[in-house]
Amino acid sequence: MGVKQFYEGILACPDCKSKLQTIGRNYDVQVFLCEKCGILFPVRDDIPVLLPKKARNYNLEYDLIDNIEQGLTQSGKRLGRYAQNTRDLLRECKDKSSWEWEDEKYWSEVYAGESTGTVPKNWNDRIWQRQFLSNTLIAQTSLTGKTILDVGSGEGQNFRYLLADYCDETTLYIATDISFTGLKLNRARNNHDNSLYILCTADSLPVQREIIDVLCYFGVLHHTERKSDILPENGNLLKSGGFILLHEPLIRPAPVSLSNLLKPKADESSHEERIDMRKLTAAINDSKLELLASRPHNTIFFTGMMRLFYGIMVSSRLFFNLVSGFDNLLMKILGGVIPYFKAGGIMLVLRR
Repeated sequence: MGVKQFYEGILACPDCKSKLQTIGRNYDVQVFLCEKCGILFPVRDDIPVLLPKKARNYNLEYDLIDNIEQGLTQSGKRLGRYAQNTRDLLRECKDKSSWEWEDEKYWSEVYAGESTGTVPKNWNDRIWQRQFLSNTLIAQTSLTGKTILDVGSGEGQNFRYLLADYCDETTLYIATDISFTGLKLNRARNNHDNSLYILCTADSLPVQREIIDVLCYFGVLHHTERKSDILPENGNLLKSGGFILLHEPLIRPAPVSLSNLLKPKADESSHEERIDMRKLTAAINDSKLELLASRPHNTIFFTGMMRLFYGIMVSSRLFFNLVSGFDNLLMKILGGVIPYFKAGGIMLVLRR
């Protein structure tokens, strides 16, 4: 399959969900066209930039559209009104900021630091927790020939450490994120050749319906504007029998005496809200998704131990497991009578 046919068989307009046309020279795709909306989406450093209208970015896209139009005109292809429509849209967005870009500044700085640092961030605590998700998935299906969509992938640590070992050359990995810096870092660290990187929002995924086998939300929904309300829409991207892996923090009360210990860190991103479990359950029911496995976790005890003993918590699997086991016990014994010991996080494996 050629690169143009490959893209056209996967990608969709983030606004109207129509299939996108590829435009370029030879095998080089330079721009995507949504004929229904009459607008273009550029490609930067081989990464499609597929943003919905509310999140289009003048600084990122305007010069790209101009340069692409000039280059294609010289080769005999004219974009005409499509390019003008896109420039008009980008000018309208020039002095506006959407929810997604408020978070992007923080994460791009994090990934830029990662790119220049000599020691990668230690993700052990998250990876050890999320092995519950990957183990449950692999017990249900093979990843050979499957398509995996990693929403808000960042630098790709979850795919590399949890799923990559179960993939072969026929497995397609699609990484999406709002951070261009994060996607480039993901691409540099990912050894899986059959991979596609897309700059987009988690609220408006530019993917066609019913083509995804595994949809991953590793701590992403709580950063989005619509939170769990996007599940019914994004669930339609799954093939029949497809899976969702989800790990999110939950709303829970915290005693005033521990508020300084448990409050968000000063260097966190703009949107660190938590998920309402009741709304998440309603969204799952609306999506007609089957719950295969769930694991609530993280009472205030676990959160406090992570803040107080972070170094040993991410370096010793034994100590981490002991803390997690005791935290689980506290949740089972006290969670029903003391709100502070309710779960502060949830992991779910869902199937369409």
